[in-house]
Amino acid sequence: MIFFIDTAFDITKLAIKKENSFYEETIDANTNISQVLIDRTKIILDKSRSKKKDIKLIIFNQGPGNFTSLRVALAYIKAMAFYINIPIITLNSFQILALSANKNYNEYPLIVAIDARMNEVYYVEYTSYSDIFVKGKSYSLFSYEKFYGILKNTKKEKISIIKNSDSFLSHTNNYNNSIVEKIISPHNINIPNILKAVEKNFLHSEENIDKVCLLYIRNNVAQKYK
Repeated sequence: MIFFIDTAFDITKLAIKKENSFYEETIDANTNISQVLIDRTKIILDKSRSKKKDIKLIIFNQGPGNFTSLRVALAYIKAMAFYINIPIITLNSFQILALSANKNYNEYPLIVAIDARMNEVYYVEYTSYSDIFVKGKSYSLFSYEKFYGILKNTKKEKISIIKNSDSFLSHTNNYNNSIVEKIISPHNINIPNILKAVEKNFLHSEENIDKVCLLYIRNNVAQKYK
């Protein structure tokens, strides 16, 4: 049984994959997750008629995203993994969004852009489906102006962009008319797609609990925060 937790975006998603069934629990943006994570985990375990000891693997979105929520979730999943003695697999927010896209939308190159606030954007470009699963992939933080410049200078017949909100980068088509844009909000995260992809591509990449950390991006360099 797999336990999934994503606190990077405005809402928190908990999920369980038990055999071929999926169970989900959503915590809204106005809730202090540190006060409800334990209770909500119990709720989703009850939904799946399971116990915590039945969890064999934890999948955790390590960010970038809401830093406070990510820190709370990091402490929570480390404690859970240590107590049950189970492995953790980390994904990041770019992979979460890319894997949430419908299969017929996954045309490459695929740019995933995440709102970094302050007129900045986190972004990565995937050149193929397998590229999503490459460890050590380089991620960037750019100003809107620099990001629009990249789009303007991209000479490709078609550019697919996935964004986590429609409230930023609203002028992409003004810079390049080859862009096909898709919004995947936190409510539309495709958990079955994500967990199936992990089972197929990541099951042999479990991380040591002590090395599981958060991804944050500044000055165009991806860094690890323990």
